[in-house]
Amino acid sequence: MPLILTQEHTSKLVIGLQYDANESIPNMLKWRGTIFSFVISKPTAWVLIVIHVIFWTTWHYHTCHDLNGNPIEDCTTTREFLKRHMYPPSLRDLAPLIGAFTFGMIFYLQSSYVIYRDFYFNGHQIAGKAKNVTIVLRAVLHRKEARWNVARHLVSSQRILYWEVQKRRAEWHGDGPGENNHPGGWKEWAKKNLADASLMTPQEMEYVEAFSGNKHMLLYSWAMEQLREEVAAPLLSNGQRACNLRSDSDESHFITQCVNQILPMRDDAARLHQMLLVPIPFPYYHLVETMVFFVLLLMAYSFVNLNGSLESVGQGGEVDAASHISLFVFPVTVLVTNGMTEMANMMQDPLGDDIVDFNQKAYTDDLYELCEAQCLHTAHRSAEGIFPPKIEDLNGDSDYRSRSFGALKTYAPTHIPVAVQPRAKNSVNSVYPVAPKGDLEEGGLPKDRRKAMKKAMHRMPSLKSQR
Repeated sequence: MPLILTQEHTSKLVIGLQYDANESIPNMLKWRGTIFSFVISKPTAWVLIVIHVIFWTTWHYHTCHDLNGNPIEDCTTTREFLKRHMYPPSLRDLAPLIGAFTFGMIFYLQSSYVIYRDFYFNGHQIAGKAKNVTIVLRAVLHRKEARWNVARHLVSSQRILYWEVQKRRAEWHGDGPGENNHPGGWKEWAKKNLADASLMTPQEMEYVEAFSGNKHMLLYSWAMEQLREEVAAPLLSNGQRACNLRSDSDESHFITQCVNQILPMRDDAARLHQMLLVPIPFPYYHLVETMVFFVLLLMAYSFVNLNGSLESVGQGGEVDAASHISLFVFPVTVLVTNGMTEMANMMQDPLGDDIVDFNQKAYTDDLYELCEAQCLHTAHRSAEGIFPPKIEDLNGDSDYRSRSFGALKTYAPTHIPVAVQPRAKNSVNSVYPVAPKGDLEEGGLPKDRRKAMKKAMHRMPSLKSQR
């Protein structure tokens, strides 16, 4: 059955336009999010449809008779004139142009989808690396405040990154602070999204505002500085170290792990910025858009040939019912073709306000909630632990249930004596079946087992016979 998503569900999804691919008929009957909803307000689509209707009307209904039905002397109908001087090309005549047009459209759509997909995973990679850092912080730093003081800078950097992207995009479209597509100036935006969320102090907000470089990059440096301070913090009031590190090498490894997650976040953020700056080269975009319009313009004239027989037998040029087919075929062709280009154009900029664009709030809220839980919420593990039940194999040995336990001892030859072996490190079993030393060949297998394997190998067909 179709998916039933409430507003609460979609608000937490980066891509809110979800669907069940198995429900083909209900999906085809939808309007929201389809290419037809994209094209319905596009002027070029309606211009092409109107041009085709004009061609079709003049081709079929222009006659050399006045309003009273009297013939007009020295008059040539539009259809006769066009047949003589500019006969409408057939689709076969347009085949090379339509082939190039189809290839360009498919390549353009595929390139746009690659950008759309990379944007999606890039956003998740930025958030995912911050979540990885909080996992290590929870395992090492004892104080909740110490964990949050490191993680909050990473959460703030993500929010500032999307603010920078939205701000630049709005300014390029001529929108200023206070307008619909503009996220607002630094002070009002930072107070609402950073200070009110306990992510940044007022003094830190002033430092970030005055910073001349990339603001989100500054937060990466702050996170690493705070991390080093927390590792080197003095003993807690109960005499316990502030971090769960046992040596200098352990401390160095911990810091390296966190830094190896934080620095790639800068790479992902830079990639996101650059993909917005250069989505698809403008010459290729211009070629596709121009080619779509002019090929459809030629098809608007060519489609008058789709109208079946223009003259019914004995009717002197009456238009039959089959001649109206192009009035339905051509508009569908225009809607589908323009819908593909419009969909490709929207996927190149998935951080806007189109219906297929990403929900940036879902990115930021998800990271904030998970980092807050990982750093501040109490959840202690059991000191005693829990283990699977012990079972007994055919030899009467008892051990923890596992896939291998029982199988080795079940298939062991009964004549082989069991010797007590020294217990290996991290091993549960302390008793192993061991063959007498004289019965073993090279490789540790008994002689009779080795001979049986050799006989089986001789019976196998050779590679040469198989060829």
